[in-house]
Formats: sequence, structure tokens, C-alpha cells
Amino acid sequence: MGARPPSASEVARCRFCGVLLSSAESHEELCLRLKEHGLLHSPEAIAAYASVDRGDFILGDSDPYLDAAAVMGFGAQVSAPHVHCAALELIQEKVSAMGEGLRVLDLGSGSGCMATLLARLLQGRGRVVALEHIQELVEEAKQNVAKHHADLMPSSLEILCEDALSLKAEPFDLIHCGAALSQVDDWLLKLLKPNGRAVAPLGPTDAPQWHLVQ
Repeated sequence: MGARPPSASEVARCRFCGVLLSSAESHEELCLRLKEHGLLHSPEAIAAYASVDRGDFILGDSDPYLDAAAVMGFGAQVSAPHVHCAALELIQEKVSAMGEGLRVLDLGSGSGCMATLLARLLQGRGRVVALEHIQELVEEAKQNVAKHHADLMPSSLEILCEDALSLKAEPFDLIHCGAALSQVDDWLLKLLKPNGRAVAPLGPTDAPQWHLVQ
């Protein structure tokens, strides 16, 4: 007989947001635990997360299935799985009420993991533009995506080396920002369409909370 799964009282919690951590030994087990802990619940988000293996985006010695942020080079990091799931569900909540031709912006795309999740979530209903201001990370992200999601680029996902503050583009329906913001600035609001939604961690980097701009 296999070992019994840990009870809720035995599972560690995130010291910032208090959710049960879903660390696992494999992608499949990670998906299962995220669902069991209520972090993935919509069919669309569940399917998107199941289709994107975090192991493709976590390089080096970091454990891709540990429910914690993974450090990248250049001072960047990949958010913890439970953080990605929280953002994915908030985006899906809005996507479900929208039509076709959606334009989605992923700011600070880093490894390309969240951008790929967003592209899979759209299921061909729109396009994701992922911005990263460090060229080396842009190239790494493209390589990561190409491992199993080359079909997304460039029709459903475009990864660009550019700073959001200098971006010249029409407003987006949905925006995800992985970097913590001290406040909701005008530059972010200008990139968002009326009745759109932006999801970003607002507040100190050691105690973020998800903030919606609708």
C-alpha cells in the first residue's frame, strides 16, 4: 500500500497568503493537489494548467513541483504554482464573460510559464503579448515555450523584449503582472480597456495580495 496523503492539518501553508501548499513529485500530482486545495476549480483553468508542465520552465537545481517561487537569473523568479493558479482563475473569471479576439498582456513574463498558461486558457479566443525587459530572459522563455508549445508562437503568443512603460499599443482586455506593484499607476490603467481586468500583486513584495482593476 502507498503512503496516505497528508491531512490538511499536516500540510504547510504559504506564510504570506495562508493557502495550503501543493508541493508534489510530478506535474500530474501537482495538478491534483492544486485542485484538492481549491486553488484550481474552473474547468478551463484546470485544463490550461494540466497542459503546461512547470518543469519546462524551471531550469537548474530548482524543484519545479515545489509550491514556492523559483529563482531565475538576473534577479527574476518564477511565481509559486498557487500564485499562478490564483491569477489564472481571476483571469478566467473575466474571460468567461468576454467574446472572441481577446488581447491579453503578460508583464514581466520571465520564464514564459504564465504567458503559456494564459495562451492555453484562451483556447484560440485571443492572443497573448508577453513583455520582458531582459533580452536573455526573452530568449530563454522562447526556448522554454518551444519545448512543447511551439504551436502557440507567434499566432497565439508573442514574447517581446520591451518595457511596459514605453509600450506603444492599443489597450488590452486583460493584463497579468507578475511583479509586485506599490500602487496601481496610471501607466497600467492606460494599457487596460474599459471593463477589462488587470491582476497583479499589490503591496510589499514580502506580503503581496491580488488586486483587481475592473
